Amino acid sequence: MFTEHDFVDVSIEDITNAAGITKGGFYVHFESKDALIAELIADHVARADTNYKSFLESLPRDIPTSEVLLALIEKIADVLMDTIGYENMNKIYQMLLAGTVDTMAVKGYNRELYTLFHSVLEKGIKQGEFKSTLPAETLSRHFVMAIRGISYEWCIRYPEFDLKEQVVEHSRLLVAGIMINTTK
Repeated sequence: MFTEHDFVDVSIEDITNAAGITKGGFYVHFESKDALIAELIADHVARADTNYKSFLESLPRDIPTSEVLLALIEKIADVLMDTIGYENMNKIYQMLLAGTVDTMAVKGYNRELYTLFHSVLEKGIKQGEFKSTLPAETLSRHFVMAIRGISYEWCIRYPEFDLKEQVVEHSRLLVAGIMINTTK
């Protein structure tokens, strides 16, 4: 229902009618509609992050860390465009900006996505492929913030804005900034 209608236009009664339960049954599980949407978002984020982790584990172990990082970023762009989609991303940003729903699953630094970036960046630093005066944890936040900012730009410039092209171009700039130049 939330994918078909604006969040504010879906009532508890609409939800209970569609689910075939009573309002009392709804309130046994959720204290409010906001709690339900927060749970839905958290579940979706957890599935997406598990998908990203599986994707990373499927990559060949011998490819350069910079390519792993860019492959992860391309995968995220694909999920944003093809699985979540513009309409849902737009709704998520509206909720984030309005602060009407608990969106810590999306924006919390303890999200698995940050851990995935951290592990890739840390590996690149340890292997001597990347250099940075910033710790891997801080770098991971910058990469996620960049993706978030570009996906927000996608939402405000849709449909003319090519999310994947822009996120890859920007990410290549970020990666180039931490690469150790091996040509002399």
